[in-house]
Amino acid sequence: MKILYIIESLSSGGKERRLIELIKGLHKNHQIELVLLTSNIHYLEINTLNIKIHKLERNIFKDAKLLYSFSHILKKFDPEIVHCWDNIAALHFGPICKIKKIPFINSMISSAPAKLSYYSKRYLANAMSYCFSDIILSNSHAGLISFRVPKNKSKVIYNGFDMERLKIKRNKSEIRDEFKILTNKVVGMTASFSKMKDYPTFVSAAQILLTQRKDVTFLTIGDGPNISEVKKMIKKGNNQFFRFLGRQQDVESIVNIFDVGVLSTYTEGISNSIMEYMALGKPVIATDGGGTKELIVNKETGFTIQPQNVRQLAEKMMFLLDNPEEAKKMGKKGKERIEECFSISKMVNRTLQLYRDQIK
Repeated sequence: MKILYIIESLSSGGKERRLIELIKGLHKNHQIELVLLTSNIHYLEINTLNIKIHKLERNIFKDAKLLYSFSHILKKFDPEIVHCWDNIAALHFGPICKIKKIPFINSMISSAPAKLSYYSKRYLANAMSYCFSDIILSNSHAGLISFRVPKNKSKVIYNGFDMERLKIKRNKSEIRDEFKILTNKVVGMTASFSKMKDYPTFVSAAQILLTQRKDVTFLTIGDGPNISEVKKMIKKGNNQFFRFLGRQQDVESIVNIFDVGVLSTYTEGISNSIMEYMALGKPVIATDGGGTKELIVNKETGFTIQPQNVRQLAEKMMFLLDNPEEAKKMGKKGKERIEECFSISKMVNRTLQLYRDQIK
């Protein structure tokens, strides 16, 4: 099968990682080419997969040239399926695929906002591409509901987690030494410092714990525009208990030292961070809503909590730290759930079957 993928960039992020894993699962038995609309590549392993990458720099002054270049790629490569991962790219290239009668799969939905107005720019930007798309593919049922996707075009395929990523490169003592972690306990959150991630609730809950115990270090992995504001929230006496690690390449080795993995957020599809916590056997506390309830089994693999509920997050963190055996059981069940329901092979096979259904 000949498959053409389109994505804005391969920067560090959930949908980008998902695409990389999908290509890794398919490229040996299928012809694949990739269109990037920027030259930003964080996942350098794409360069080892021996696929052709087209870099089409997008801006308002080059859109006509962009469409011409894309048409040329279609003519030369002649794909059986075009699979797009961004709404802007879908609006650009969906109509061309429609005209040329090439099945167009649209994976732009990877979140699940709780309240999305019909008149919001976010909804309209997505909805405009529905008519050009043969399938709207989301990684959660909640995402399809939030964005009001027509049922006849709705499909869900959950993220797959590559268990090969669990080959820890550095042991716990190395990580602790590198980041000067002296406490017995570690609670961490892996997410960008963006408007959709609720680091203020995480930091506030952490500081409640620090009024009662001093045996915990709180780690954050990620960067973004809000990091300075979040750092300002930390009281002077508490600075020694926080580590802001920024972006990291070897995330798995760092998450491996967590006693508890947290994701405080405003909206989420199927979170790669939560999957990583669970795959590494860590109990999870995450904001309820969106696709998170499709991933976490509340009170079994961790806890789901109310949005922006600082007190509840603090209570659940305290419970897991005070009850290590219960935390261990939750972590074990979480890992089993990832292996059973969110494997790479399931994601790849279901996606491939979706392609085959479209080209019959």
